Amino acid sequence: MAYRFPSRPLSVSCCVLPLVCTSAFAACSLDPAVPPHYEEQRLVNRLPGNDAPFARRILQASGFDSTVAAFTDQLCHDGVSAVASQDEAMALVHNSGTALWRAAVARAQGQQVIGALPAGDDRPLYWARLTMLRRLDEWKTPWLSTQGRDALRAELERVSRGQQDIALPPGRKVRRMIVSGFDPFTLGEPGSSTDTHVRIGNPSGALALALDGTEYPLPDGTTLHIEAYLLPVSYGPFQAGMQEETLGPWFRRGPSRVDASLTVSQGRGSQFDLEHWNGRYHGVQFPGNDGQIICAPASDRLPGTGECDIFPPESWYGKSTRPWRADTPAQFTVSSLPFKAMIAANTGAGIHRPSGSEAKAAEGFDVTWNVAYRVFPECSAAKVEVRNEGMAVMNALPDKTLQAPRAGECAESGGGGNYLSNESAYRNTLLRDVMGLSIPAGHIHTPVMQHFAAGNNGKISDEVFESWRDAIVAQGKRLVLVVGQGLTDHKGWF
Repeated sequence: MAYRFPSRPLSVSCCVLPLVCTSAFAACSLDPAVPPHYEEQRLVNRLPGNDAPFARRILQASGFDSTVAAFTDQLCHDGVSAVASQDEAMALVHNSGTALWRAAVARAQGQQVIGALPAGDDRPLYWARLTMLRRLDEWKTPWLSTQGRDALRAELERVSRGQQDIALPPGRKVRRMIVSGFDPFTLGEPGSSTDTHVRIGNPSGALALALDGTEYPLPDGTTLHIEAYLLPVSYGPFQAGMQEETLGPWFRRGPSRVDASLTVSQGRGSQFDLEHWNGRYHGVQFPGNDGQIICAPASDRLPGTGECDIFPPESWYGKSTRPWRADTPAQFTVSSLPFKAMIAANTGAGIHRPSGSEAKAAEGFDVTWNVAYRVFPECSAAKVEVRNEGMAVMNALPDKTLQAPRAGECAESGGGGNYLSNESAYRNTLLRDVMGLSIPAGHIHTPVMQHFAAGNNGKISDEVFESWRDAIVAQGKRLVLVVGQGLTDHKGWF
């Protein structure tokens, strides 16, 4: 049985959320003519047959429209702002973003559900954050600089994803785990587009919200405590070290050091993939939610070209990773998840398979240990080789000897490809290695959650969509808990 840790108080001294403390007021306005950032252009996108934007509809259906309205009113109401300095604005953004994250967690876990939308939905958090970022763009007040606005946006991005809300309890009686998820992506063309892509969710985000702050008793009498956070589907924040800044403090030696760190993202079809190898190469096909592809044009997409490789921040890697060197950092990292236990646990037992899914398992979804990866054999030519292809076995371990990457080769993709899911896995496991930890760390790809009943193109949600989300989250929890149960042979926390 899981239960929430006591609510963590925010660091405010003279006011109650979502208000901030202020000694003065400033003139202000909200200018809708300010050009929106690329990702925020989707705020006007609609589903077929609807006049109202999808973002507005889902915020109303979840009750998060009032959260956005309260934040907007403090920025500017009737020409007056409740904040009169950069420090006060930062306090407002920090408190409001943290409150949004905690409200999304409470809603996902059924503790505070407002509106008609089912509790477990991850999408209201994304669209509320995006709307609040848009309000920061529109906000005009005499003292706010461009640099100050950028700092406010960056703070809202981090705190509303739970990245600064992680609190692992110390002690030998607690096993500590961190789990990440992602925003929705492939949301359609921004602007006036009318299609169904805008309503896509991400089951990894729903899983993270369902797990954040939960605790589970373990067989040896200890308690598993799980904290979760979300990552954006854009390259820039990763380049800036967002993931390392989130995880790094908990990877350091001390009584609250993490015992297991998992990254999770949406993968393929009707199966869970447990990824074995993670590659350093990235960015070759898909733009982020911000429309950016950071790797060079196709003819130049080779290791060491521009931003085609991952460059971890020197502050956490311990040395500079620029200019490009083939072995700094490693071309591949390896998962340390307990694959055998995760597959043998039969995590789909008793889980109803949703409509339209295909699986070999008797119930739930298939689980595979994905051992494939791709390399540039000579690190300097466009030739690509695929290794261990076809060796993954549904719901069982491969029965052949795996071929590991060779010295002198460069990564083209890990088991999970070379998009941001692979990048999150690579950065997580590289940090494990850099910090010298022997902990379970690795990546889980979930089934795809983009299914709606025929004829429901104009609906925000329906029973088919909800059944996929609920089944994926239920089995995803079980896979995560198998990792937690394996921590009972933990040897200490220093």
